[in-house]
Amino acid sequence: MATRHHDGPACDTCRRRRLHKSALIRLVVAGQRFCRLDPRSGLLVRREGHEQKIPITHEGFVWGTDRFEELVPVGNYDTNGIRNLYRRGGVGIPLVVASRAPLGEPFLVDQAVFPATLQMHVGPEAEDGDCISHPLEREIRLELYDPLRKDCTIATEKPEKISKDLSAALAYRLRNDSQNILEDFVRSGSTRGEGRLRTLEPYQPGKVPVVLIHGLLSNPFTWVEMVNELQNHPGFLDDFQIWAFEYPTGQPFLDSAAGLRRQLRASRRLFDPDGKDPILAETVLIGHSMGGLLAKLQVTKSGDDLWRSVARIPIEQVVVSEEIRQRAIESFYFEPSPSVSRVIFMATPHRGSAFARSCIGRLGSSLVSESGTRKREHAQLIRDNPGVFRPELEERIPTSIDLLEPNSLLLKAISRVPASSRVRMHSVIGSRCCTLLEGRSDGVVPVSSAKESRAITERIVKATHTQVNKHPDAIREVIAILNLHLQESCQACAESSNETDALLNESLSL
Repeated sequence: MATRHHDGPACDTCRRRRLHKSALIRLVVAGQRFCRLDPRSGLLVRREGHEQKIPITHEGFVWGTDRFEELVPVGNYDTNGIRNLYRRGGVGIPLVVASRAPLGEPFLVDQAVFPATLQMHVGPEAEDGDCISHPLEREIRLELYDPLRKDCTIATEKPEKISKDLSAALAYRLRNDSQNILEDFVRSGSTRGEGRLRTLEPYQPGKVPVVLIHGLLSNPFTWVEMVNELQNHPGFLDDFQIWAFEYPTGQPFLDSAAGLRRQLRASRRLFDPDGKDPILAETVLIGHSMGGLLAKLQVTKSGDDLWRSVARIPIEQVVVSEEIRQRAIESFYFEPSPSVSRVIFMATPHRGSAFARSCIGRLGSSLVSESGTRKREHAQLIRDNPGVFRPELEERIPTSIDLLEPNSLLLKAISRVPASSRVRMHSVIGSRCCTLLEGRSDGVVPVSSAKESRAITERIVKATHTQVNKHPDAIREVIAILNLHLQESCQACAESSNETDALLNESLSL
């Protein structure tokens, strides 16, 4: 027997809310289609032959109003790139805000895509005797809220919880990802150069940068699951900001690491030219797979070890142009970055992987296509310096896969170089299967290779190599490490501030 539902105040409220949401969706779609709605300024309506503008406000966003170019209503969607979809009901409608054109700002992502909630505020009716005012004569405004940072409407009389879909923007990004990973790997000498350091949101002073570095045959979209969980963890966005480093994974990772060092320096000069934000010295690097080796090369001191692993004479004695010599010096000689104080290795092959010397690995290495200029430079280098370079460099320009072979002299040298004493290291290791020769493994990197003796914590998760940075246990471990980092970095910043004050007082007394 069917159950009858009786109408009542609660049902009327739900009905009105559904109608309100449906009307807002139609307003957004039609308003943009006919160029009546500008997400930056408001909605143009016509009444009695006159244009009237309903203003729009932006509440809680770190993005400037000029980034609000297109509003995309969120409907039902499904994605296999995100495990948990963070959404809830409330007033207003969830949206994705997108910029149609590249942003063109240093270090900021190419195109802005972020969540929002739209609500229409209508003021109370104003009565004049027996005549009730026309709706457009009442106070009306559209309100856009950042659901990542705002929970309720700004109404002073009775704030209400806003509706949210905090995962929709990430799903939208996934939908529009070009997925050109293989092309970028193969054409390592001609795509994106040294790589790009990008902030997912505009830079926010006083918040710790967390830099995500992807691995071999991958791109920043491998971090979508991690980003989704971090952004939705209570308090995370109050203290941290997420950056990402993207690079062509076929090129030697020493070159990519040098590019990351340059961009970390450049970002600090841009964001903090006067050195007033000590939190930038507390940057956290999280590297998955080969990305962990790039992270390690930001916090270690090379000395002569790396160069001696590939050449038999000092770099100053090599016959080569000064331009190429300087490029080699940048890749092989470096100091720990002053910006980084913590590194999290995830499934990182510190001692290489048998995958690199397998048939698949050698085939992948052979597919990498270097530019004609680099091939000519390499050939000239070997001709002008007979017997100087070891086979690893003499036979061909080594690819990233070549350098991951367990017997690589360069990889062994990287594992020996000393790390900065101020840097704390952590390991997250995958263990999904058991191999005959190397024991426990994630299917690509053996557990024994993923261990870093200098790590102060180590967490083993039951995951395959490509899933280690997405596994719930790994994400919980990252959150725990970041909480620890926040406590220690705040203490370090306070001590640094006290030292500065003491020096200032001393100089004033003199």
